[in-house]
Amino acid sequence: MKISSDSVAALVAKILVRRGVKRVFALCGGHIMPLWMRLDAEGIAIVDVRDERAAVHMAQAHAELTGELGVALVTAGPGVTNSITGIANANVSRAPVLILSGTSPRP
Repeated sequence: MKISSDSVAALVAKILVRRGVKRVFALCGGHIMPLWMRLDAEGIAIVDVRDERAAVHMAQAHAELTGELGVALVTAGPGVTNSITGIANANVSRAPVLILSGTSPRP
């Protein structure tokens, strides 16, 4: 699958590069594959995790240890639900964490 360089996924990936993001913690899923592929194309490392909660906890740990933005990429629906514990923990810790998710494509 080739994702065009003028897609929303490409725009998000370029913004993350400009923000200095070097790695994203993610669980692979169909809803986020365009973004996954554009992150790779932009040279952002993807740390594949076992579940969404782990992605957010790892993004929080990255943020707290490096002072950089921690980014977690999770699948839609249940993926976002699974990440809620990590989101709440990052919020309480005031860690700079960005959670990205996807949805089914629209015609």
